[in-house]
Amino acid sequence: MKKIQKVIKDKRGMSYPLTVSLVLALLILLCVMAEFFRLNVIAYGVRESLQASVISVATTNYNEVYDGIREGYSGGYAMNGSGWEQNLDYGDVYNSLDGILGTQIQGNYHVKPQSSGYEYRVSDLNVTIVNTPFAPGNANRNFEAQVSVLLEIPLSFGWEMLPPVRMTIHTKAAYMPKF
Repeated sequence: MKKIQKVIKDKRGMSYPLTVSLVLALLILLCVMAEFFRLNVIAYGVRESLQASVISVATTNYNEVYDGIREGYSGGYAMNGSGWEQNLDYGDVYNSLDGILGTQIQGNYHVKPQSSGYEYRVSDLNVTIVNTPFAPGNANRNFEAQVSVLLEIPLSFGWEMLPPVRMTIHTKAAYMPKF
């Protein structure tokens, strides 16, 4: 019993556990920061690829939006019998996104494969096209293609015990007349 009391009262070497715990805390903080930056890089890459895909939708609608009409009076409309009807092309955003990101279709998801599992997956594509007004004199509204997707990234920190990060990414492209 006296030996145990002597060991407890002895203050030599007390900085070792503190140093080890400090190094472990800093290591965990560094891992969390690296994971945060990994998530940001992936989200930025997907957003930029989505932006490129939606720009292709906006540019493919050029001939519908500005079809031989003076640009200030135009819109994506076509004459149908006795009235005007919207004439828009939604394009294939998923196909363009798959080509840029290198994703593959797996069920309802477009997945970026990895050696074990997946790096990220994209789903729930929503494309909304806002047509230009049919009436002249409204230069504030341009032809816009708005896109959103759900991005899911599994965390590499936490040994797969934490759920994947899910975020909705929004972007839009506008086509406006130059003159």
